[in-house]
Amino acid sequence: MWRRIKSLLGLGSPQPGPYFIIHRRYQMDAPFIQYDPRRPFRILSFLETRSMLRRGTLLRPRPATIKQLQLVHDPEYLRSLELEGALKPVLGFPVDLQTQDKFLCFQRMMTGGTIRAARLAMERNDIAVNLGGGFHHASANHGSGFCVFNDVAIAVATLRQEGIECPILIIDLDLHDGDGTRSIFADDPTVHTFSIHNKTLGTTEAVASTCIELGPNVQDELYLETLKAHLPDVVRDLQPGLVFYLAGSDPGARDKLGNWRISMDGMLARDRFVIKLVRQDTTLPCVIMLAGGYGRHAWRPGAAFFHWLLDGDHNIDIPLELELPVGHYRRLTRLMKNPVLMADEKGTEEKSGDDDWGLQEDELGMPGQVMESRFLGTFSRYAVEFALVEYGLMDRLLKSGFPELRVAIDLDDPLGHTLRVQTGGADPMVVMEIKLQVDRYSEPGRGYLSIEWLLIQNARSRFEMSRPLLPGQKHPGLGLLRDTAAVLVVLCERLDLDGLIFTPSHYHLAAISRPLAACPDPQVEGHFKAVQKAVSGMDLRQASLAVESGQVLDEITGQPVLWTPARLIIPVSAELKSEFSSPTFRKAVDRAAHAHQYRLV
Repeated sequence: MWRRIKSLLGLGSPQPGPYFIIHRRYQMDAPFIQYDPRRPFRILSFLETRSMLRRGTLLRPRPATIKQLQLVHDPEYLRSLELEGALKPVLGFPVDLQTQDKFLCFQRMMTGGTIRAARLAMERNDIAVNLGGGFHHASANHGSGFCVFNDVAIAVATLRQEGIECPILIIDLDLHDGDGTRSIFADDPTVHTFSIHNKTLGTTEAVASTCIELGPNVQDELYLETLKAHLPDVVRDLQPGLVFYLAGSDPGARDKLGNWRISMDGMLARDRFVIKLVRQDTTLPCVIMLAGGYGRHAWRPGAAFFHWLLDGDHNIDIPLELELPVGHYRRLTRLMKNPVLMADEKGTEEKSGDDDWGLQEDELGMPGQVMESRFLGTFSRYAVEFALVEYGLMDRLLKSGFPELRVAIDLDDPLGHTLRVQTGGADPMVVMEIKLQVDRYSEPGRGYLSIEWLLIQNARSRFEMSRPLLPGQKHPGLGLLRDTAAVLVVLCERLDLDGLIFTPSHYHLAAISRPLAACPDPQVEGHFKAVQKAVSGMDLRQASLAVESGQVLDEITGQPVLWTPARLIIPVSAELKSEFSSPTFRKAVDRAAHAHQYRLV
């Protein structure tokens, strides 16, 4: 029914596919030897050597956002992933924090790939292939079987949020049971989960599910007979408007972790049957994921499948081995350059020209410089973005009129780590940028979080007389300075630091920070209090302009009182708070303030 409605309404016109979603972060040297991190790139390299790929075939994903992960996964589970040892239940063994960070980034990027493939398939009524994904063991409140985030469920939830209401069929032909996906959609009659596997895991109770266990040592005949006996009825009854197909290669006879004996011909016959069945009406969108597959031969079934999709030939000679010289990556990268601008998943035109997806030599196992991998030496990239969402800063930014935001972290600058929030699209705009450094050396026995740079702006907003710019501003702020400072204070507490240090470049920044902040030098703090008294009664902008333009006069010397930036500290530790609030310090500040005689000209 859904397909007939789309056809009658003329929703979209078929485009030549399939398209392949790929990113350099799809490669990760995982800590289990049976996993081939170059599997997707071996597939693409084979297709490229056969001249099967055209310009514009390859598209980049973006990592799934925390908000998208929260559409499916419980907040407590997501929060727990920043803790040391969080992946042991998922992987079955502990990994160090650096490997944990990389694994989370790896699965978030592939989850983003499934989201993009789903959007692309729906927009173009075609086939889109995510060269990764298929994390079907992850449930709402825990991960398992190498699966942290359930990418298919997150893609479905994202489409639902965007107004896609059609019935959805998930065909899971990985060797293993898609137990996590089934549990997530157990109460959803609009999503049918179909799985043929070696052993059923967890409960089979679901309102729309086909769960078939075949046991070990399955060969071609039983496998294909079972598929042909059950899948057509499901497709006919459901009439899906979108299909997700987990084309796992682990049923294959050469798979290192599998216990089935499906031949290469049998694997291709399976894939051909599924696609011909669900694409009888060629406008039915279909998303394909690689799913499971282990060992150096795991790329071969996918290569045969996609060769057939592109060419229609099912008599394909797939080599047993395929090396990946750097030249292959460079040639594949050129296929990203499409002379016709492609639209990204939000409809924004994507400029073709940057080769940032291509693997570099150091990512091919060659020597390279080891960079810092954790923000401020402590926090994973995942933890930083999760904190921005949890503390409400991302929501505040979204409510300020920025519907699509990305978080970027730069850890390579020796002067500090930079956190950047910017808009999406072809012409990104920085909304927030902050450079921080942990200082445990400038003052013996104390540690500080130093703000080297802070920018919060709305570059889209025009100058308005009702809210004129403050000194030093090029664009209006977003009213988030106090919220940002509060988050940084919490960050100090988590890092067990004594306080937050910054040097305000203008008077109004120093004034806004009071009464939380103070200069540790009583003479400087007294000078500021005297200036503040001279401009009392003025609004913040007028006061700052008066100080900047020399309108505050020292009656003793007759000279203007010029603004001189000085280091301020927001105390966090009890010891430092006590020091700043002590009678001795306050009296010293008062004496210094009374020694000055400033007035406004």
